[in-house]
Amino acid sequence: MKLSPSLHRCARQIKRLGRLATGRDVIYRYNAKPRKALLGTVYGGWTIAPDRLGADSVMYSFGVGNDISFDLEAIRKFGLTVHGFDPSPEAVRWISERTDLPARYNFHPYGLGVKDGDVSFFAPDEGGMYSLNETHKHVGKKRISLPVKSLASIIASLHTRYVDVLKMDIEGGEYDQIEAIIENRSSIGQVLIEFHHRIGVAPLKETVRSVDRLRAAGFDLFHLSETSSEFSFIRNAGR
Repeated sequence: MKLSPSLHRCARQIKRLGRLATGRDVIYRYNAKPRKALLGTVYGGWTIAPDRLGADSVMYSFGVGNDISFDLEAIRKFGLTVHGFDPSPEAVRWISERTDLPARYNFHPYGLGVKDGDVSFFAPDEGGMYSLNETHKHVGKKRISLPVKSLASIIASLHTRYVDVLKMDIEGGEYDQIEAIIENRSSIGQVLIEFHHRIGVAPLKETVRSVDRLRAAGFDLFHLSETSSEFSFIRNAGR
């Protein structure tokens, strides 16, 4: 039987309590309390700070997969422009076959990397989760070369003055992007990141370290999902 969204989230919270009790998770303190809004499905949803988002706003959504409910709801609610990025063949094909995408949704068939070029990814045995890390539990041994660009290069090539919301679900590649986010922090309003310590990519302490680095750079944590994987930060303009 399929659980309702509220029951699904309750089940996630119970599992998190189990991880906390066994030392496989930690408690994070929020250091900002903006008004919040949850957009998208249970699987593809993210929590944002909606104030100040409007038709002039821009969102970068790294990691499309097969669920862009968050992106589309953000366009409907705020009229903003979304740039979606994903190099995986399945995502590129899925997007190309859709005929219902709004004009303000722009898809780019490349991923986020530390520099521009083609990078060797580990492909999944089935499904569409590609990762740079072979310890990701949903990938196999097969490798495939896919295009990526650095965050600074993407901002420059798209002539983006300000990224109001940057969402990142890149299957373990997020740890290598913390420095890029910090370097470009004056051009970013909110950062939404899924950390993948729970699926073999990195130890929990690496996620804690990444969160601490973002906070030290002026990104205040204001939300954590029931799985303690999806983090929402907002930049403190005074820092």
